[in-house]
Amino acid sequence: MPFLDDIGPGDERRSPSWATFATVADQVERMVMTNLAWAAVLAPGVVALAFTGLPGWLRVVLGLVSATALPPATAVVYGVAASACRGQHVDLGLATELLRELGVPALRALAPLYGTFGVLVWSAWAASAAGLTPLVTVLTLGVLVWSVCGTYWGPLFAADPSLSPARLAARSVRLVWQAPERALVTWLLVGLCVLVGVVTIAGMALIVPVLVAVAQTHRLRDLHSVVSTPLAR
Repeated sequence: MPFLDDIGPGDERRSPSWATFATVADQVERMVMTNLAWAAVLAPGVVALAFTGLPGWLRVVLGLVSATALPPATAVVYGVAASACRGQHVDLGLATELLRELGVPALRALAPLYGTFGVLVWSAWAASAAGLTPLVTVLTLGVLVWSVCGTYWGPLFAADPSLSPARLAARSVRLVWQAPERALVTWLLVGLCVLVGVVTIAGMALIVPVLVAVAQTHRLRDLHSVVSTPLAR
């Protein structure tokens, strides 16, 4: 994992949280363009959800387009985040190269993460609608635990696209277990960013997903120097 070894003096002086905002600020226009490209992938799914008067088959097709394109697009975001955290400039050429390199592996490695998260959220909503309060509590806890354990999934994948979903999950859980307080800090930062993005809507389209990816990548870089178990194993 080359990017984990490239930690400069500036990164050592800053906490991962502050380094996140500094990294994004260094090339904010490029980060916004990356995020807009990611948001465009969601556009068909948003149309399918928003316009209920559309034919059912068209809504299904639009939803499938977004669902299929989301893992590769997210992989590119994490790849861009890894490059930015190394201090490299990101551009269209880099994004295109990352899409070629990570696009297909992302369908195998990232889809289970977001698919499981989506199933848990949908199940919690369905249980709430049915008035099954105990089940809602269990499922909500499952969503929270899964979101914490998924903190390092994307950065680990960007570092080694050959990892299977099972190994990505195992390594992510191990990192959370070895340094739970650090994972919790990053999880809270990510949660705050997502909340702001959902409330403002524009924030989600402009910067939030990239900010989340950079925050998680910086945290993984930080753990490389404090976790005793080698990450590459």
